[in-house]
Amino acid sequence: ALTFVALGTSLPELVTAITSLAKGHGSLSLGNVIGANVFNLVLVSGMSITVSPFSIPQNSTIMGINSSLVMDLPVMFAVMILLTVPALLKGRLSRWQGVLLLCIYAAFCAVQFAM
Repeated sequence: ALTFVALGTSLPELVTAITSLAKGHGSLSLGNVIGANVFNLVLVSGMSITVSPFSIPQNSTIMGINSSLVMDLPVMFAVMILLTVPALLKGRLSRWQGVLLLCIYAAFCAVQFAM
């Protein structure tokens, strides 16, 4: 269910990103994606946790560690490296990286639904 909520909240950014790329404004697209994610991570999470603190559930663990930490963080770091290193070295991201990101997301969702 949260995947569909995430899709619904991300659709405006997706439309803005595609539209700005189609019009040749790549920096607007990148700024929109980064800005929306930073906003969600910092402001929305911060306000939500301030209003209603929560505990991380311990019922789903791998080797005694919360499964989110074991599964999600390595995927997040891999994606971050996949995007950051080529962008810093070449100053651009290629189509194959976009396809790879879509494949990583599909695999990640499949694993999450299987758990």
